[in-house]
Amino acid sequence: MEIPLPGGNSAGDIIVVEGVSKVYNTGHVKVNALKDVNLSVRSGEFVAIMGPSGSGKSTLMNILGCLDRPTSGSYRLDGREVSSLSPDDLAIVRNKKIGFVFQTFNLLPRLTALENVELPLIYAGVGPGERRERALAALESVGLKDRARHRPNQLSGGQAQRVAIARALVNNPAIILADEPTGNLDSKSGQEIMGIIMEMNVRGITVVMVTHDDDIAGYAGRIIYLKDGDIVGSEMKNEGRKAATSTIL
Repeated sequence: MEIPLPGGNSAGDIIVVEGVSKVYNTGHVKVNALKDVNLSVRSGEFVAIMGPSGSGKSTLMNILGCLDRPTSGSYRLDGREVSSLSPDDLAIVRNKKIGFVFQTFNLLPRLTALENVELPLIYAGVGPGERRERALAALESVGLKDRARHRPNQLSGGQAQRVAIARALVNNPAIILADEPTGNLDSKSGQEIMGIIMEMNVRGITVVMVTHDDDIAGYAGRIIYLKDGDIVGSEMKNEGRKAATSTIL
């Protein structure tokens, strides 16, 4: 059942994190990866998360993506408390609400681009005919319909990341979580990928992106800075976003 947002939170907040901490036990040592983090992201917003290695960026993204649970605190996604859901329910939330884009693409090497994009639809129980149609449409939206039968080793890095974005989009998610989406790409391919991500955001998809690159972070409407598991600052990009360089018009 959907749980309404309590008083004090805007109905436009799709992500609400309150007092979230994450502690990892490594032998006799406890590592405080996140410390009482509070964060809200409005529907349709584009947020970049920056910070040095070990600052808690990956831990926060794993919690936002329902891949990990906080040790304490509350996480509400689109009004629903998810921190206490069962593993099966978390899998459903991930499949229906969230699309993931990773630095290393995470494509299955033995599958074609089309088959890789179809995977979330298989998990969602979509039939073969509709699955194929939707996957082809997603590939077309990132300019790769003509590469549908190619395997990952037959694609450039930029093309492989486009396939990963098509896979993230195919279930019409409310949120895209992008972890260093341009980290393995040259500057031209990185700009093209950011153009696609900007197009997704313009269409109303909420984007939360981790990056070490100041130029890539500059595409976001807001930058959040993490250090030692704490949010230590944020910056609104009031001067306007960079123009998107996109080949998918």
